Amino acid sequence: MDALNHLIDTDAIQVEVTVRLGRTRQTVAQLSALRPDDILLLDQSIDEGVEICVGDKVIARGELTADGSAEDRLCVRILPVPGAA
Repeated sequence: MDALNHLIDTDAIQVEVTVRLGRTRQTVAQLSALRPDDILLLDQSIDEGVEICVGDKVIARGELTADGSAEDRLCVRILPVPGAA
């Protein structure tokens, strides 16, 4: 892998990272009927956390948190992989 670092400047390569909370399936009529304070039920529980993806590939799991700054930005804490040593 060190040989590859000489050929490719990986510090300059950017990828888009997406955080998925969950999914649901709705009809167009159901979506158009949504109003403030309505709730969309997703396909996973809060305990399952979020998926961290590059493209369609899940690369890690995480949990939502805040950064504690004055802006209170939304953040994702990376969780350990179960069974990893």
